[in-house]
Formats: sequence, structure tokens, C-alpha cells
Amino acid sequence: MDVKTVVESIPTIAVEAICVAHREQADNAFVIVWVNDAFCRMFATSHDAAEGSDPFTIYHPDYAADFKFAFEEMREVGRSSFMQDTMCLRKDGSSFWGGVSFVQLTEQAAGDEYLIIFVRSIDIIKNREQAAELALIENEHLLAEIEAVQARLMAAINTSEDQFCIFDTHQRLVICNDAFSESVTPEPDVPKPGVKRQQIIEMRLANGYYDDALGREEKFRKLHLDAWNRGEVSRNIVRMRGRDYRGTMTHMANGDQVVRFVDISEQLHQQRELERYASELEKANREISLLAMQDELTGLGNRRYLQAQLDEFVGERKRTGLEIAALHIDLDRFKAVNDSMGHAAGDHVLRHVADILRNKVRGKDSVARVGGDEFVVLMMCSDTSNSPDALAERLIEEICKPIAFGNRFCRVGASVGIARTPMISPETLLTCSDIALYKAKSGGRAMKAVFNDADLEKMQSNKRMADNMLRGLEAGEFQPAYQPQIDVETGKVVALEVRGFWNHPSQGLVPMGSFQGTAREAQMDFKIDALVQRQAFEECRAYFACIPDPPALSLRASLPRLMDDDLLKDVTGSGYKGRIALGLSETIFLEEENSAVLDRLEALRALGVSIEVDNFGSGRASIFGLRRLAPDLLTVDARLVAPITTSPSARRLVGSLVEIGAALEIGVAAAGVETATHFEHIKKLRCVRAKGAHFAELGPLTDVCPLTQPNVRSG
Repeated sequence: MDVKTVVESIPTIAVEAICVAHREQADNAFVIVWVNDAFCRMFATSHDAAEGSDPFTIYHPDYAADFKFAFEEMREVGRSSFMQDTMCLRKDGSSFWGGVSFVQLTEQAAGDEYLIIFVRSIDIIKNREQAAELALIENEHLLAEIEAVQARLMAAINTSEDQFCIFDTHQRLVICNDAFSESVTPEPDVPKPGVKRQQIIEMRLANGYYDDALGREEKFRKLHLDAWNRGEVSRNIVRMRGRDYRGTMTHMANGDQVVRFVDISEQLHQQRELERYASELEKANREISLLAMQDELTGLGNRRYLQAQLDEFVGERKRTGLEIAALHIDLDRFKAVNDSMGHAAGDHVLRHVADILRNKVRGKDSVARVGGDEFVVLMMCSDTSNSPDALAERLIEEICKPIAFGNRFCRVGASVGIARTPMISPETLLTCSDIALYKAKSGGRAMKAVFNDADLEKMQSNKRMADNMLRGLEAGEFQPAYQPQIDVETGKVVALEVRGFWNHPSQGLVPMGSFQGTAREAQMDFKIDALVQRQAFEECRAYFACIPDPPALSLRASLPRLMDDDLLKDVTGSGYKGRIALGLSETIFLEEENSAVLDRLEALRALGVSIEVDNFGSGRASIFGLRRLAPDLLTVDARLVAPITTSPSARRLVGSLVEIGAALEIGVAAAGVETATHFEHIKKLRCVRAKGAHFAELGPLTDVCPLTQPNVRSG
């Protein structure tokens, strides 16, 4: 809830002065955040001057203590509103009587509090009240002079619009003002003094002046007379001719009863308006809360909704003994629809899938969209039920059907991961269904996979390894290892690839490939990359200090490391004399073509860093992507190089990749050169660089590149 929502719920054309005050916490002071034009006129101020000021300065200082008492009393008894007649102070120093109404609203989630303050001028009413009170006082002082008092009293009370009358001890009318007479009968000079109270009620009933008595006159007569006889005229509000009146009765020393009926129609109207405003604000709050838990595109719930539903399911599980199943659904080939047909088609597919989910799940199940093309279904079932598996199969079958979009068809599939209690706790249910989804996608897509004991054991093992890696990071156990890149023409070492290994205290040297996947899932891969690369800069700077033209350092970086701002700082501050290259996997390089990645690569090029594509041929490279990114070097994946010694088709394939590189003016290197025969073929295929076991395994700097070795490039 914000100020805009509150203000939009309040008519700005209201006659009464209205202001809204706000505070974020109970210890803070309220500040006016909005006023209407009537407020500015009534308090002789402007919007700019009023907004931002203390709302309680509208009170005259002499009446501030009364307000504070009433405000604290309201909070103590748990009320959210109160009304008070008080003296108000204008900005020009003048004062007036005002009827002030307060409504306090609280946003439970955020703790914000709002005060809506309504002010109407009641100077006229106060003056009339004071005049009536003065008349009564004068009556007490002038009883000895009955005729003079009668004249003065009548003159005084007839100036009041409130109904005024006096009854004697026999309930006979002594005197009344014109307003009272008009409330009984339209005839002039009626009722007369001496008429009974019961007769007055009968005349009002006969003239239809009691709005609430129509159709129930006998019952109303009895209730009304009983109230009069008990002296409780103020107990009920009486509605006469469309106006609301509250009575007051004063017993005089001589036994007379002074009765006054005050018109409180405006006061009740304000109260009803306040209640209406409060109801509208409450409704707006509910709508805002609903929108906050809804996905705008599909109309399904969002992550916040899903968590709330899971909490409800956990409670139901405790009550009923049923179990909870989570189906994690991801669309296959959705990116291809967006890329080839545009985002409008993608949005259409998402809405279509949302409709499928609504139609296929039971009414008591919950569905949410939790990512771009990811959905989750929560359902209650027994521990032996196959309902989750059956639902997954129905969803896969339905989603795989072609989806019409204009005069074309979109084709997507669905992979579903299933996890359920009691095998896993409700707290890890969504995490485990996501793991099962990954397993389904790895198994070939358009299929379902169920989280099982092996997955649980693997998850626990990964958790232990992640904890161990975190400890290793803090202890500095990750260190650089190197593999040389050889210039095919000269046989010299022209570059050193920097890889990492884990110098584990109990397992010894652990290669990067053994823990890279876990590091990526635990979001520690970029931290390990950073630590290893900084150590490599320091080690190579010292090792090649006497070499004027040392080999290039080719760094391998994950996408998070590439986007880490510290990478630019590390490259700038490396102090290494040789060139620095950044090698990225083909997947990162060509599937993550967004503006942020391209901007980062340009920033690295501006620092003199060469860009290389590693494992080329293992992913989904495109010629367009290569032309757009224009790397300095492509390294053919070792799995493509391995069979070239025995397979002519493999040699032709590698040769084609070299020709593509030449056409794009990009050098091509070969990985996985294991033997001299491999090397001879690589030469014939015109690769510019080679690396592999034929030259050196991944190892320490001094082993893979001794300074006395002839084929270390020295200038």
C-alpha cells in the first residue's frame, strides 16, 4: 500500500477538509502527505506548505492536550477512529471550531500507518449550542420573573435549529421552540403548552414524521414511550423527515425535564463516509496483495504465491496425513520459439501452457509460474498414489502438441521433475523437484524424472563437497596448473593455459573437472577462477621476470567470472609482461550473446586481452555468431581431433573447421594432440596451434615450461 493508493480512494471533491498523514514505523512522527483543496481553504494554507508538516498542528495549542488524551485512549482500547469537537488553528493565526474525525489505517506486512483526518467547521453549531446554554442559564437566574424569562427564553431558543422543549413532572409540555413544533405538526402554534408527551408522539406518528416507524407504529410507540419514561431519550438515534437526531434530557431542580434533539445527520454522514473509505481501502489492500502474488502474463500464481500455498499444504499434511508432491515443469525448445518467431509467440505459448495446467490439475491443486518458461504444480496425495506421475505424463503429452499462432505453429515440449514427501522434507521439496527436472532434461527432454534415493545421496554429497570447497577457498587450497599451447610451425610454447586444481589436505591434487559442476551449482566457480588466476599472475610474473617476451597466459573463465567487475581490475593490475587471453567455452561464447556479455568482451579487448573460443564443435556454434563476436582463436574440441589418425571423415571435419576459421580470419588450434601422428596430421590441416599430452600434461609451471627448454619462446 502506498500514498497513491490511499489518495485515489478518497474523493478529492469532498466539501470537508481532508488530509492524509503517514509514518513508516510506530516510533516515527506522522507527516502530512496529501491534502485536498478544501483543507487549504479552511486552514489558509497551500498544498506545498501543508504537505510534509505535522498533522497535529491543526489543533489550537490550548486544546492540544485534549487531543493527545483522546488519541492515546483510542489506541489503548484498540479503536481505529474517533471524532472530536475542538478549536482549530489556521496558518494566519485565526481559530475556529472544527469537528475533527480521525481514521487510522495500518499496513500489517510493511508496518506503515496512515491517518485520514476530516475537518468541518462547526462554528455555527457551537455558537448555537452556546446560545442555548446561555438561555438555560438565564432561565435559572430569572425564574422569579416568569414573564420576562419566558420572553427571553423563547427568543433565545428559537434561534436554534435544534429541537428544544421542557416537560413538567406530569410529562406535560411547558414550552418549546419553533424547531420542536415543526417536528410535531405543520399547523402553526401547535403543540400547545400542557399537551402530554404521549400526544406529541401520536401527532408525529399521524403526520408520518418518524421515518423508522412506518409499518411498525405500535411497536415504535411502545419503545419510544418506554425510553422517554426511563429518561433514556439519548439512547437511540431518531430519524425524522430524513434527518437524524440524538436527544439529551436534563432534570431540573423543580422536577422539570429539559429535552433537546440535536441534528447529527452530518456527523453520521461523515462517520459513514469514513467507514466507506476504510472499506474501500481494505478492499484495495486485498487487491494489491492478490496482484503481488499473481504472474501478470499468465494469470497463474508467482513464487510468492507458491510459497504461501506450500505453507498451507504443510499444514494440511499435518492435519490429514496426506503427502505433498511437486511437479517442476520446464518447456523444451522455448528459446527457439522466441528467437525464430518473436516474443509475442513466446508469450502466446506461455499463456497456452498456463491454460493447459489449469485444465489438467485438480481444483485443490496449486499452479505457479516460477521463471521464464518454468512452472510448478503442488498437489496432495497419498504416499502410494501414482497421481503425480500420471499428471506429468498427461502434461507432457498435451504440451508437446503443436500450438497455433497466427498462420504458423509453435512446437515446444516439456520436461517434468517430480519430488514428494515423505522422502524429502517440505522445506527442500522445490529444490529437489528442480534437481529431478535437471535429470529429466539430461535424459533427453520431453520426459519425466522422479527424485530418488540416489539423487538425495548425490545432493548430500554435493552439499558436503560445497562446504569443503568453501573451507578450501578460505584456506587458499585452490592453485593454478598449466598446459602449454605449441606453435605448430615453430614448435615453440606460445601460450600457457591456466587451469585450476585443488590441493586437498587428504585427497591430494584434485583436477578441476572433478569438482567444477558442484562449484558451479554452489556459485563458487567464479571465486575459484579468481583465486587461481590471481595466483597465476603472481607466479608467472616472478617466473618469467627475466624473459622479455614470455608466453601468453590463456585464462579459462566461467560466465559469472566473465561478468565479475573484479576481472577487469585483476587484468589491469596483473603486472604480467606477456599477452593475456580469455578462453570461453563455445556454449558461453555463442549462447549467451546478450548486450552485457558483448560489452564486457569489448572492455577486455580495450585492455589488450585476446578472446578465444574453447571446445569449438561441442555446442551449437553458428557462423553468424562467430562473425559477430570475431574471436582471435578457435580451439577444436579434443573429441573431434582424437579420431583423425584413423578416420578420413574426421580429418575432413577438422579441415572444414580450419577453413571456416580461415574464411573468418580466425586462427584455429587443436586440442587433444596425444601422439606424433596426431601432430603430423594437425600440421597438414594447417592448424596454427596444438596442445595435448604429446607436448605436456596439465601440471605445475616449472614442469610444463622449464626456462631451459629450447622451445620456450624467448623473443
